[in-house]
Amino acid sequence: MSTAATWTVMSILNWSANYLKEKGVDDARTVVEWLLCDTLSCSRMDLYLKFDRPLNDRELGVFKPMLLKCAAKQPVQQVVGSCEFYGLKLALDDTVLIPRPETERLVEEAIRLAGDVRKARQTAAPQTAPAAETDADAEIPAFVPPAEIRILDIGSGSGCIAVALAMHIPEARVVALERSGDALKVLERNIHFYNLEKRVEIVHCDIREYRPAEPFDMIVSNPPYIAGREMASLETNVSYYEPRMALSDEGDGLSFYRLFAEKFPEWLKEEGSALLEFGGPAQTPALTEIFSAYERRIVRDYQQDDRVLVLRNKQAAAKET
Repeated sequence: MSTAATWTVMSILNWSANYLKEKGVDDARTVVEWLLCDTLSCSRMDLYLKFDRPLNDRELGVFKPMLLKCAAKQPVQQVVGSCEFYGLKLALDDTVLIPRPETERLVEEAIRLAGDVRKARQTAAPQTAPAAETDADAEIPAFVPPAEIRILDIGSGSGCIAVALAMHIPEARVVALERSGDALKVLERNIHFYNLEKRVEIVHCDIREYRPAEPFDMIVSNPPYIAGREMASLETNVSYYEPRMALSDEGDGLSFYRLFAEKFPEWLKEEGSALLEFGGPAQTPALTEIFSAYERRIVRDYQQDDRVLVLRNKQAAAKET
């Protein structure tokens, strides 16, 4: 890539996409679009509206090192330092797992269940008889804010789940549990960016040592579920660049689920729900056995693979049927 030539948006886009494709990078054109949008501080549409705009030396100096990192299979999200998740822009680096679209299914289901909690509470609340229209002295009932929906996010990482739930569930009060000190910095940054410090509490703790003061209405988690023996078979952009502790339990991929099954009776309210992402259909039978004491439901991802396990107390579920 010569710096002597005049590179326009379109010429550098086409050349760089071919270059990354030759290096074996998936979705090469999309990656280059992402890099250019970050370099030029513009939208994807702007790239094509201003396709003949030349890049100056400063912009080329920013773009070229990022292109080389992507050619070495480093994920573009790490290169630009951000990603999109559930319509939100989140900061990230190589200390946290890159949020996947599959995890959005967990968020969608959690938001839906929060709506069910809200409706159930409204139904159970005592109804106050309306004051007569002719009674001018009748007091206007005071506004009572909806009760909090307490949510525990285990292994919060970048905070993608915690932030998305806090942004979309007005009553949510989230505890973001994270054991990695490095990941904590990213988590704090994302919570601060969306001004959620009063609604998302960060707890720096290993799950094995965590002792909640009271049970939660909802527990969510995308735990490390890749077996240790499978790590060598992962693509380089995952196995080399993403934090191993966020990918694998170094065992059979089910260690955290067994721990959850042990802890949830104490941590989850009787009428509460837990939503757990997992590694797909191959793990479904094992998880069915691990959580045999719970009512279970599977939510599939956008590829129609088993992806999220929804758990409820059997006795609580039976009361509603």
